[in-house]
Order: sequence, then C-alpha cells, then structure tokens
Amino acid sequence: MRGEELRSSESSFTSAMALTQSGALHVPQHYVLPPSQRPNIYPTNVLINPSCTTSLPIIDLSSLQNPSLRSQVIDEIRIACKEIGFFQLIHHGVSPLVMKDALDAAAEFFNLPMEEKMLLGSDNVNEPVRYGTSLNHVKDKVHFWRDFIKQYSHPISKWIHLWPSKPPSYR
Repeated sequence: MRGEELRSSESSFTSAMALTQSGALHVPQHYVLPPSQRPNIYPTNVLINPSCTTSLPIIDLSSLQNPSLRSQVIDEIRIACKEIGFFQLIHHGVSPLVMKDALDAAAEFFNLPMEEKMLLGSDNVNEPVRYGTSLNHVKDKVHFWRDFIKQYSHPISKWIHLWPSKPPSYR
C-alpha cells in the first residue's frame, strides 16, 4: 500500500524545506488557512510586538517525582498545551550529548535528497515510520508549513529496524 500512496502523492508533494530553499517569494496557497479557520488567540503581530508579555512556559519535569507536586506539574503541562501550544522541559534527565546527537541525526536526515526521504513518504497516518508535511498530502486542502519524520519508538527493539538507514547516525 505504501508504494501506491507514494506514487499518488509524489507528483504533488513539495516539502516545506524545499519551498524555503527555493527562494519562493510567496507562500503557496495550499499552505494558507482560510480566515474562518485561523486561530484568534493572538494578534497577527504578536511575534514582532515588543510589548507582548507572553513567555515560554518552562516546566520542571523532575517535580513529577514529588507526590505533592505531581498534579501541579501535570496541570502546568495541560495549561501550556491548551493556551500556548508548546513549552520547554527542564530537568528531564536526557543528557545534552544525547540531545545534540539526536538533533544532528535529524538535521542529516532532512538534508538528504528528496528521493531518499520519499522512501518513507506515505499518506497512511498509521505507518510506524513516515515522512511528510501534512496528515494526508493528497486530501488535505491546507498543508502544514513543516516537514516531519514520525517513528514509533517504544519499545525500541520492536521498531528501530524500521527507522531510516540513511543517514547511518539516525538509528
């Protein structure tokens, strides 16, 4: 099934990274949400407005180990997800070296030729490893301005053999 999906979507697939690197002067229409579907949470100039007081939530994950703070941390995560959409975790236990290696491997993957990345392209959201920009590139009327690779990883022994073999550092 993956091959059929890839053939059907390959001709219309353009990654956000490729569009950015092409020097396009305008955002293609299939990346623009109709006004009725745009979020109304923040003014359009929130990112360039120096008076904006919204700050990035920073959540201390080590507090989950403290029974008296656990529900507070969970609530902080809930609020950050609901109101801002993202947050920064600190004291999560992942070493800086592991994080750097993961970011380096991801950068290497996204810098591969499109043909290599498209080996993992699929419109099937249930694929355990999948490269794309949107949930369903063929059917989605509006695409996300992002490129992603999704992979199942727990337990790692069950899924790692499906992860990309290029670049070698990825696995």
